[in-house]
Amino acid sequence: MKEIHEIKIGIIGGGQLGKMILSESNRMNLKTLVLDSNENSPCKNLCDNFYLGNLDNYNDIIEFGQKCDLITFEIEHINIDALFELEKIGKKVYPKPQTLSIIQDKSKQKQFYNENNLPTSDFNYYKNLEKLQDDVNIGKIRFPSVWKKTKYGYDGFGVKVLKSKKDISNLPDCEMIIEDFIPFKKELAVIVARNLNGEIKTYETVEMEFNVISNQVEFVISPSKISKELNLRAKKIAIEVTKKIDNIGLLAVEMFLTNDNNILINEVAPRPHNSGHFTIEACPTSQFEQHLRSILNLKLGNTKHNGNAIMLNLVGNDGFEGNVFYENLHEAFNEENTHLHIYGKEKTRANRKMGHITIICDKFEDAYKRATKLKNTIKVKSI
Repeated sequence: MKEIHEIKIGIIGGGQLGKMILSESNRMNLKTLVLDSNENSPCKNLCDNFYLGNLDNYNDIIEFGQKCDLITFEIEHINIDALFELEKIGKKVYPKPQTLSIIQDKSKQKQFYNENNLPTSDFNYYKNLEKLQDDVNIGKIRFPSVWKKTKYGYDGFGVKVLKSKKDISNLPDCEMIIEDFIPFKKELAVIVARNLNGEIKTYETVEMEFNVISNQVEFVISPSKISKELNLRAKKIAIEVTKKIDNIGLLAVEMFLTNDNNILINEVAPRPHNSGHFTIEACPTSQFEQHLRSILNLKLGNTKHNGNAIMLNLVGNDGFEGNVFYENLHEAFNEENTHLHIYGKEKTRANRKMGHITIICDKFEDAYKRATKLKNTIKVKSI
């Protein structure tokens, strides 16, 4: 059996999540290989070996995976057939390809919840826009409702609230699901980790505030401002999901807290997640270290969280595209207990995640006020 520093860990995807995984792996002196399609990936100079390739290309994934002992990923949009083949030839792939195959397709994911009696909203699957239009014409679709691409959606892309029939004409012709629109009080998330020994640990439930235009997370509030009973219920649902979907590694479970205090699963991500960035400063074990502990089958770390943390995303401002320029970034250093993370992406565009700031504070109101000030002051523009 190899010691952990002898294991070659392959990370598919070289964006900010990979970069933050590498921060932890480098601290532990682990051997890392990264595959990404961007030759100037944020991960390029932080890993032992960097490889350029198409994440959706079977041969590129196979060639990369053969160089590794253990393969993980920071993005879901990967050639799944290649991951199954790597597992078949004896490579360890965590989270498992079978788990990812369910999560990659939102229709399969929703069907999985139904088959396993996990709480979620009702939905219908449509192969194309014509099939959806047929149901709209006979009055089967109620408005408002939520449209989602079954594949390749992320960060608010591939999701749209349909307010009336006329919104149908602006949709792309692709496979899709239409979900019931759920009135809710809060959007919640729980990060849960599970290793091969079956050990499971969760972080506290967080609350997410979204931009109403871009549908992206603006603030992550930890812990969420909910009752102890609701916090425990949300964590219990996350544990149940990770067990039933047989996830090894991290799983981010996004949920709705409805107006009548039901908790419904929205969707999940089998990797470190934007809703867990606060753990770098707020918890003894960050979500990125916990992911490594999970896939290496090590004892899981302490997830205790004292005080309050607010994480705010720094995204590309509308109207700017090209080489990035950060305006008023120095303001982040004028606030106490404020931690800046810039992802190292050379190019910005509207709503692209370029960094984040985490504020640690005893009083939630103080942290929220400071987060709002920084959100309104720091701008991500282009030169």
